[in-house]
Amino acid sequence: MAMSQKDEKSLLDHDEWTLVESTHHPRLHDLDRAALEAARKRLRDLRNKERDLSQHKARVVRGKADMRGGSFPGTAERPRRRKQVFAHALRRVNSEVDRRKARGSRDRIVESQRRALAMKRAAPSKRPANTATAGKGPAAIENRKKATRTPGAKVGSVSQQGKKAQARRDS
Repeated sequence: MAMSQKDEKSLLDHDEWTLVESTHHPRLHDLDRAALEAARKRLRDLRNKERDLSQHKARVVRGKADMRGGSFPGTAERPRRRKQVFAHALRRVNSEVDRRKARGSRDRIVESQRRALAMKRAAPSKRPANTATAGKGPAAIENRKKATRTPGAKVGSVSQQGKKAQARRDS
């Protein structure tokens, strides 16, 4: 669940609040890459510390672990809320890192496309000007079938044989 900055500030000490405050919207965009990476590492460490502490306190309440630091009693609720604050801040930083990475790759793609277009426009034209020229027509396709030739003496001989056979049957 989202938490107001006032609630976040009440859970954190000054140094932690300064770090978390720098991850909120207007100030987050002002951080450079090195500062983002440093904030990311510090927030991970703080979140993991609070996670471990809340898990340990929950184990103490269940009776599965011994209490450590006797002068530091309490429930696991406060460390869980602090962990939540650091987790939300870490999520904001990670989103910003991803956003910048996507923007950088998008800028590189656009730049390479612009270079390709400039090279294409600068290259000499590969096609001649569109002028009237005589065409050779379609390319001839060679017939692969073997040419068969019937001798002239054979043409009509089949029908003549049929006539003769019919005459024999009739007589």
